[in-house]
Amino acid sequence: MSGYIGTIPTPQATMNRDVFTATAGQTSFPTSGYTPGFLDVYMNGVHLVNGTDYTASNGSDVVLTSGAAAGDNLEVVIFKTFETANSGGRYKGERGTVGSVASAGDIFRINQQQLDANVTIDATENASCAGPLTIATGVTLTINGNLTVV
Repeated sequence: MSGYIGTIPTPQATMNRDVFTATAGQTSFPTSGYTPGFLDVYMNGVHLVNGTDYTASNGSDVVLTSGAAAGDNLEVVIFKTFETANSGGRYKGERGTVGSVASAGDIFRINQQQLDANVTIDATENASCAGPLTIATGVTLTINGNLTVV
């Protein structure tokens, strides 16, 4: 990102993209799952209108108002919720399970066991996590700085 000032933005797994090649007359397309109202649908690159061109209400299928032609390309962009309150992990202790900020009595830091998104630890950074740590298939962990797994 030449000329960019600041921390380079990193995708936070906030969207999925499902792509289909339609058969003649196909109207129903089974997506990977969505929250109604949080998706965009494109047919051959043209943005479709929910309620007019298609219906997406059950959290699973996108149903076209009119059947597609054989070979039409349907692309469904699904937006996922990203909650910053729990993005950094949780704490547990005398107060029970709480969010990303610890208080008195919260002595256990809880983190995931598997890395599910690409991460780079910059040369100027130190990072740590509690192990064991696994890395999901297709995910890259780049360590330019220091990583300690305890």
